[in-house]
Amino acid sequence: MYPPSNSKPLNYRLYEGGISLDKEQLIKFAEELYQEAFAANAYFLIMQQYREMQKEYLAEMRLSPAFYSVIYEALQKACFIELAKLYDRTKGAYSIGTLLNFCEENLKFFSEYRDTVEIEDNGKKYVFPVPYQHSLKSTEECFFKEEVHAQRNIYKLFDISSADTAPVTVDLTFSEFLKLYKKRYVALSKKRDNMSEQRNKIYAHNDVKGIFNPEEVLEKNPLFYTDMQELIEFALDAAGLVVGALTGVCKARNYSNIDDWEGTLMLVRLGLKYQDYDQEQKEKAFWKEFHFQENGQGE
Repeated sequence: MYPPSNSKPLNYRLYEGGISLDKEQLIKFAEELYQEAFAANAYFLIMQQYREMQKEYLAEMRLSPAFYSVIYEALQKACFIELAKLYDRTKGAYSIGTLLNFCEENLKFFSEYRDTVEIEDNGKKYVFPVPYQHSLKSTEECFFKEEVHAQRNIYKLFDISSADTAPVTVDLTFSEFLKLYKKRYVALSKKRDNMSEQRNKIYAHNDVKGIFNPEEVLEKNPLFYTDMQELIEFALDAAGLVVGALTGVCKARNYSNIDDWEGTLMLVRLGLKYQDYDQEQKEKAFWKEFHFQENGQGE
């Protein structure tokens, strides 16, 4: 689990036509969501490791089959519930969608540009704004078709390898960044709807369909691992943008030692090899003693 927060509970006030927040509350709001996304990502990454480790360390994992089965199911449910909270549309719930709306209603707390550069020449000062530089994800390129086309053509002129898939960087103000993320949020609507249905009918409530016909719920509202990964990454991106813009802190997206499980399984493998070696030595000692006694009795 992620470290517990020691800050005070979030309180915000709604008013007709918008949402009222002070800057500290907005920071608290974004950090809480980031922690939830961080936890969901940790669960998801370990689930991915589980699938990979089964291929390489099946014998080692079979030593504790019940433990690993329960752990995997628990991780799956925890990841799903954490993710569902991030995109909850229940009235009064704070979520990624609410955060984006909060930011739109409170742009006064944000600097439009990442920084400013001041240059002095002949006694005159010139101030140049420095925009946010953003490397486009594949899911964002559709919103910047002209920029993607122009940069990829330049890559081709310089014979850059993989020019058609090379990353494209765009300059954005904070308002433009926010608009991009709201577009991404809308683009995820079907996946969010499917997740909400699964949550309500299978994971969070004892719905009749979820109990007696869960396969129908899953078939009508599919959510694949790639979908979950995209939802997690967007939550980290959106909450991380707000925290970074307001505090200047770039938060880690996962634990630095998130992939240390394989080291444990390697030690288990060594233990199994030692167990085989130890058994082999005991058998040799037994037969040596057996033949010694047999030969002694024969004399």
